[in-house]
Amino acid sequence: MERATESAEPVQLDPADGPPAPRERPRWSLRLRIASGLLFVPLLILLARAGGVAFLAFVMLQVFLGLTEFYRMMRAKDLKPQSAVGVVTALLLLVGAYRPDRMPVDLVVTCAILVVLGFALGHPHKNSAESLAATGFGVLYVGWLSAHLVLLRELPWRAGTDYASGAAFVLLAFLLTWSCDTGAYAFGRAFGRTPLWRQVSPRKTVEGSIGGFACALAAAWIAHFTFARFLRPLDACLLGVLVGVFAQVGDLVESLLKRDARHADSSDLIPGHGGVLDRFDSLYFGAPIVFYYLKYVVFQVP
Repeated sequence: MERATESAEPVQLDPADGPPAPRERPRWSLRLRIASGLLFVPLLILLARAGGVAFLAFVMLQVFLGLTEFYRMMRAKDLKPQSAVGVVTALLLLVGAYRPDRMPVDLVVTCAILVVLGFALGHPHKNSAESLAATGFGVLYVGWLSAHLVLLRELPWRAGTDYASGAAFVLLAFLLTWSCDTGAYAFGRAFGRTPLWRQVSPRKTVEGSIGGFACALAAAWIAHFTFARFLRPLDACLLGVLVGVFAQVGDLVESLLKRDARHADSSDLIPGHGGVLDRFDSLYFGAPIVFYYLKYVVFQVP
């Protein structure tokens, strides 16, 4: 299958963007994706069912690795983000999502802003403003959006349901988002011809995007008939549509960041998938969609 090639910069982007990079052997790339997925999914199910500190620790690890990758990309742009302050602030935001009564998020954010500004004042350089912005954006992009995974797992306390049901909330977000990712990847490889957004990611195609949207919608229906019986048919349709759109927006956002930093992948930590950002970029947008839909529409929590 022929795919669109990049006309300006010879930068290869996310392996989930479509056909594999020319230097990779497609068969092995697909096998690595499947193998790493088979290893990770059972662990995810166990952690989601356990909830509590175990699931919080998993999300904290993801945020630590993802934010490290993000700040590495920013340093490649000759910026100097305050990585330590950013990582600590993001992790405290997760604790605040887990136990809002014990970790005042407003105090954490205020202290972080003061520390970052004070450090920048003591270490001025030519890109001080951009570096400050990169530090804060990383906290919000990786830290705060990831906090919605913790909020999803702890939602039963607010919704008045059994705590164990929080595992289904989390797995619903993962299922819809990663079904969209997988569908876009598979349909893009098989049928991709028309570039979706060449300026952002020349390897993504309209055909792949349609396939991802359809797979997210199908996954929502499967969830409705299996482990997510709390969803009405209309809820399943709307969630499938919303995640099918916003998960792809999340993927495009990370592609934009990598393209701006001239990075192929955020890292090669996960075989066949790239880095943590490459694997969780769609979930950063999918998890908040699922959380707020369940909170305000399904369970109508004030």
